[in-house]
Amino acid sequence: MTLFNRGLIPDDFSDKVKRVKGDRYDYKAFYQRLKDEHFDAVGDMLAYRAEDSQVAVETFKGYVSLFIHISTGSVYIVTRDFPCPLHEEDFDRELLPEPKERKAKDNWLYGYHKRQCEEVLGRAYQEHGFPAMILRLPIIIGERDYTLRAYSYFIRIQDGNPLILPDSGMNVFTHVYQGDVVKTIATNLKNEKIFGQAYNLAQEEILSVRSFILKAAQILEKKVELVDIPSHVLNEISLGTDFSPFSTCRPFILSTEKAKQDMNFSSTPFEVWLRKTIRWFMEDYQGGPPENYQTRSREIEVAYQYREAIQVLKK
Repeated sequence: MTLFNRGLIPDDFSDKVKRVKGDRYDYKAFYQRLKDEHFDAVGDMLAYRAEDSQVAVETFKGYVSLFIHISTGSVYIVTRDFPCPLHEEDFDRELLPEPKERKAKDNWLYGYHKRQCEEVLGRAYQEHGFPAMILRLPIIIGERDYTLRAYSYFIRIQDGNPLILPDSGMNVFTHVYQGDVVKTIATNLKNEKIFGQAYNLAQEEILSVRSFILKAAQILEKKVELVDIPSHVLNEISLGTDFSPFSTCRPFILSTEKAKQDMNFSSTPFEVWLRKTIRWFMEDYQGGPPENYQTRSREIEVAYQYREAIQVLKK
């Protein structure tokens, strides 16, 4: 097994892997270093633009048996008439125009460029049989999650103060447990049926932010006071909703029927992976709080003020 990265962060693989140091985006050096290497499979988690995937095709063409591109469910979000649930063929829907607002534009560009990566790989498969397979993933969750998105909720539940739920936390989603992604890849390395195909992977259960928090609180054995505040109110007072990273303005549910059929995909039950994730963060995580925890004192202040205002209106 070979690990290619810049070598800036230690890993836990000891002598189980061969390490090759390099910059994924130094295209010339990347090509020169890997162009004559033969691999049974290559997993690309760092292709964010068409050029990244094009260089990968040129580097590994004829030298790899399976090329796995880690894509994103965001390739669907940039399309019109957003359906629910999302199937693989919804990739072909008409694109939305690029938005002007900064945050919306950044999200749009991410999905748009990941689509271009997929299109490069699709052409490579059609034109000369490049053995690419694409996995479209929602938010990946589990132990060692460096984004700390799930931990954003755990740490707020732990501190015992009120927890704001934008729009009552009723937006629904399907995430994916990291172990299920790994298992699916490992058990399909010799599956030629998947060449040239794209697959959604996601958990079976449909969750809301509210149900996620309540189950996490139960596992943590903590009582949590939820304060429902509309997102437009939070934006008007300049608090925003970044403190609740799973809150979105639309449902995001991925259909996994195709992966079940072609890849024998199955997902770990929600409560099982949530317990594993919480245990790791509570017992093994050594880092600091997520960046969005900096607004915690303001959140608590707003929660109390909003609750009191609602109580006055009810009198």
